[in-house]
Amino acid sequence: MGTASTVAGSAADARESAGGVWGRRVVTFFAAVLTLLVAVIVVGVFIPSTNLVSVIGTIFISFFTLHVFLAGLVAILLALWARSLGGRTAVMIILVIAILAAVGATVPIISLVRAADRYGAKISWSDHLRVIAAGPRAMPDQTKVFATVDGKDLKVDIYLPASAKRNAPSAPAYNTIMSDAAMPAKTPPTAPVVSIHGGGYSMGERSDGRNWDRWFADRGYTVFDIDYRLDPPVTWNLAAQDVACAMAWIASHASEYNISPDRMLLTGQSAGGGLDVQVGYGLGDGTVTSSCGGDVPQPKAIFALYPPEDFALGWHIKSGLGQISAVTFNTGYIGGSPDQFPERYRAVSAIYHVRAGLPPTLIAAGASDHLVPYSGHTETVEKLNAVGVPNVLVTIPYGEHGYDLFWGSIGAQITRQAVADFLAKYLPPTVGP
Repeated sequence: MGTASTVAGSAADARESAGGVWGRRVVTFFAAVLTLLVAVIVVGVFIPSTNLVSVIGTIFISFFTLHVFLAGLVAILLALWARSLGGRTAVMIILVIAILAAVGATVPIISLVRAADRYGAKISWSDHLRVIAAGPRAMPDQTKVFATVDGKDLKVDIYLPASAKRNAPSAPAYNTIMSDAAMPAKTPPTAPVVSIHGGGYSMGERSDGRNWDRWFADRGYTVFDIDYRLDPPVTWNLAAQDVACAMAWIASHASEYNISPDRMLLTGQSAGGGLDVQVGYGLGDGTVTSSCGGDVPQPKAIFALYPPEDFALGWHIKSGLGQISAVTFNTGYIGGSPDQFPERYRAVSAIYHVRAGLPPTLIAAGASDHLVPYSGHTETVEKLNAVGVPNVLVTIPYGEHGYDLFWGSIGAQITRQAVADFLAKYLPPTVGP
């Protein structure tokens, strides 16, 4: 009996030992994987190049800043757990790397918190952890055709402010005569916002930035998110003209939408931001005209997210996000290189059209943008300052191109506060009683 009990006990111990080994291996595996992911992201953030690791790092930090740090903490806990299960040298190496990675992940957080303080933005960490915009998906209130060019209908999605919906006329009761006193008070006309989508001039569609559209509408603006012609063929002298056409159409429908066409804001992301400044600066010097005629109002203000103001800059340094490159987009939009088409590059690059009297301009961009060089923004701002044009440059530390695409990102929150302050100063939604 004693011998049998001893054998049975040894078998149980062996099974328990085997289970402990496999448990340690599983925990160690997950600790290693998570540590590697966080370490790659953190290392990529601090590599000033266009290689894959750098792009991965800036993309993750732009959208998931706090998430990366929390993942680092989980990696540390997993490594400590594996250590408690008997892990030795390998586990210790993982633990040390996890600690270093978590510490490195705090650097972007601290920089973004300081940037938020600089721009007066209060960060909502719950919004950031949620990532996407709260509430139902923003959808337009109306869609209209504003022009037909080359057989293609160009449409506009319209986002109405709450005041427009609240004061929409309703049919009076049969045989009821309403006195002037009983008529609903007419609200002051609102400032229209012309929203231009991105996509490298070759892709994308109106209302891709619908969260921004609804954000403006919620603040009392009437938003018009528009189509424009995409390449191929090259559209360097077509896309901006379609934007001007939309502006003329919007102005001609001012009474219908109760807007002030002389108080128009141009806004857009990436290629849309490039069209913002190309149109906003080019209308006054004749380099941009409407593709459908009409009276095109001068914009009152411009808000451009990471716009290409100098197309030759991206070409020369071969900027890009993997296969998405400035060379590819420039070839599609302009037709070729700066040496081949110098006049085209000059026509579409807003940096060559800076002069006194331009609308106040806000440019927002990530400091680590791999697609549109950040130096182009600083050069544009220097030229605007030299001629006395009011401007704001919002710089998002460690921000990648499209850093605001996730609505809860810290960079997006900072930008929204900066835009709100800019509009309060230069273009409130209404003027007068």
